[in-house]
Amino acid sequence: MSDTPFASPFGAPTSPVYDQTAPFDPLASLRDVHLPAAVGWWPPAPGWWMLAALVLVLGAIVAVLEWRRRQTLAYQAARALDAIARDRGRYADARAVAAEAALLMRRVLVTRAGRPRAAALTGAEWQRVLGDGKTGLPEEVRAFVAEAPYLPPGLPDADRIDRTRVVASVRRWIRSNA
Repeated sequence: MSDTPFASPFGAPTSPVYDQTAPFDPLASLRDVHLPAAVGWWPPAPGWWMLAALVLVLGAIVAVLEWRRRQTLAYQAARALDAIARDRGRYADARAVAAEAALLMRRVLVTRAGRPRAAALTGAEWQRVLGDGKTGLPEEVRAFVAEAPYLPPGLPDADRIDRTRVVASVRRWIRSNA
């Protein structure tokens, strides 16, 4: 090794060279600060991956629960009743609505309770089934729904009960029985 304080690995002595005539400027030998490259948006950090996975899992759970809800008897019966209530062409009067609602209620009883006898109920026994429970049909609506399938269309008495009252009462019955 050489005796000079600044030695090159190749053996040539190196020393800083300063211009003796120029005033000494220590800042002249500094270089600019170079900022690192901007952080890219891809690939996301692991936390974002976990958040995305959590959102997907929650979305799948909500979709499955909604699908299962729509497969229930109560949902399908309520949609069928809504279709009956909206169709004023086929179900123009309260008698037609009550007759179709009676069929729907029989289907609910046969399907939900496994009571095939409910399909053959008539008269006072059918009215009793319609009035069972705390959300049973009111007395006058119950009697009207029980006799509506047997009334001929176009009777002047076909609208003795308001069709919205029939629909509301049957909807409440479906919610509690389906």
